[in-house]
Amino acid sequence: MTAESSAPARGGRVNIAFTKDATDAARRLIERFTFTAASKQGEPDLDLVDAARIGTAFALREGLPLTRPDDFGPANGSNFGVGSVDPGGELRDLLQALHPDMDEDPYRIVETLMSVGVLAIDERLANSEIHSLRTLIFPEI
Repeated sequence: MTAESSAPARGGRVNIAFTKDATDAARRLIERFTFTAASKQGEPDLDLVDAARIGTAFALREGLPLTRPDDFGPANGSNFGVGSVDPGGELRDLLQALHPDMDEDPYRIVETLMSVGVLAIDERLANSEIHSLRTLIFPEI
């Protein structure tokens, strides 16, 4: 078997999007976590693509459901090309490794996780469960 034939399928979607509420939550996340030492002059430290990745990673770490909740709403907020959010396919591969029995397009699931993830982070920030980037990354601290 060649490396090419053993690679997981890319998935059918070419675009994924936040819900409108998740877009708002992602913008609050961007405003909250700044990295001025790493930022370029006049450019935001984080952008919505970074927030999408963070939301997805957080949702996976927290074991949030892969299926959309009933109140998910349309994914018609900020829209991204799959290659922008997951250029090398690492999120897709991680998702497939963690959930080999999934039978849905992995990027539909990533689209779900990025929205539910940033909404969960936003809620925990509002409830003071997350105080800093450190408590986001290392919740036991």
